[in-house]
Amino acid sequence: LQSKTGLDNVTVELFTPEYGFHTHAYAIKQSAAQVLLDHLPVVGPVDVWLADNDWFGLRVYCAKVKNDGYKNMGANLICQNRVDESSVPQSGRG
Repeated sequence: LQSKTGLDNVTVELFTPEYGFHTHAYAIKQSAAQVLLDHLPVVGPVDVWLADNDWFGLRVYCAKVKNDGYKNMGANLICQNRVDESSVPQSGRG
C-alpha cells in the first residue's frame, strides 16, 4: 500500500463511522448482501442511504490511512475518480 505522500507500508486504521459520507468502496459478507437486497430500492446516494437507515443493523467499519491526509487525521484509502468517464454512474438524490 502506498500513501499520497509516497510512503510504503502505511498503517490502515479501522473505525466505526458515525455517519457515512464519501464511502467509495465496500467489502461485504454474503449475509450482509442479503440484508441490503431485502431493503431495496436504494434511495439517494448509497452511503447516505446506508447511514440514514443505521446500516440496517449491520456491523460497519471504515478504513483510512493513519497519520496521512489533512492535519494527519487520516487519508482516504480509496478515492472516487470524478474526472474520467466511468461505467458506473454517480448516485444522487433526486
